[in-house]
Amino acid sequence: MSEENSSTGGNMIWLLDDEFDSYQIDQIRKLLENRGLELVVSRSQGYRDDYPKYASCAKGILLQVGFQLGEEDIKGLTACEIIAVTGIGINDIDVNAATQQGIIVTNAPDFCIEDVSDHVLAFILGLNRKLSQCQAMTRDGRWQAIDIWPIRRLKNQVLGIVGFGKIGRAVARKAQCFGLRVIASDPFCSDSEMRKDKVERVDFRDLVGSSDFVSLHVPMTDKTYHLISAGIFDTMQNTAYLINTCRGDVIDESALIDALKNNKIAGAALDVLSQEPPDPRNPLLNMPNVIVSPHSAFISEEALAELAVISTRAIFDTMEGRTPANIINPDGLTRD
Repeated sequence: MSEENSSTGGNMIWLLDDEFDSYQIDQIRKLLENRGLELVVSRSQGYRDDYPKYASCAKGILLQVGFQLGEEDIKGLTACEIIAVTGIGINDIDVNAATQQGIIVTNAPDFCIEDVSDHVLAFILGLNRKLSQCQAMTRDGRWQAIDIWPIRRLKNQVLGIVGFGKIGRAVARKAQCFGLRVIASDPFCSDSEMRKDKVERVDFRDLVGSSDFVSLHVPMTDKTYHLISAGIFDTMQNTAYLINTCRGDVIDESALIDALKNNKIAGAALDVLSQEPPDPRNPLLNMPNVIVSPHSAFISEEALAELAVISTRAIFDTMEGRTPANIINPDGLTRD
């Protein structure tokens, strides 16, 4: 069942979410109520029971990243004008179905730039200084620094950024403060844009072959599915580290496991996996040269507060006849 009862009136906004706690939900509710909008909440466990009650009367949807909303779900949203994704990724929503129904889809591409880029730098530092191994050693009662040998100074190592959008640029800026040389690959970013950030543009294959750290910052699309595959691991240096804070399926996990077991790369740091939550038997969870965080790179008090404001602003703009920012499907504006 949903968390809230509702009169299902004409100003109802439906939050589909499995992650926000009561504090974040109360923030969103307050913002909506200040504009005369009512909030109802469904978790995935009770979503199918709630769907007949709310689908036909929801004027807008607030959709948590990771909450599946397919074509059949969207067909029943007969009163809906906007689906505001409370995050960056849109691969869990059938955008084409929303467009055909005249429903605007928006996301929030800017809310966690600082937080994700901080997380990437934490990964780089943790991998380079072998902090996981250090922790395991000290817990086992070993106190010998040379046991983490070999270890290199971070300065002058090469960071390769795959996807030079806003997060990639923030990572570059912060990494340069540690003396890393930054190279990047992005077919949608011009040479002049990269030069502004003192970043060298290179071909993708050259990047993975010459980087000490490869950090992934691409959306999940048909073209990026398993972008990092067995053939790519064969071209990487065996001293290199792979970092992923975008989407799990950008990496072929079986190929990654093989590369780690066979010392084709030195290690990895992953905030995202192909299956979330992962199977406890996933070998990546127990490898000493792998750091895994629970899709938490975006988290901070400030980021979640910004996310609530960005997402509800898209709802307000749509309800009040304005064009919202960050529209994924401009064709969705032409509603019959």
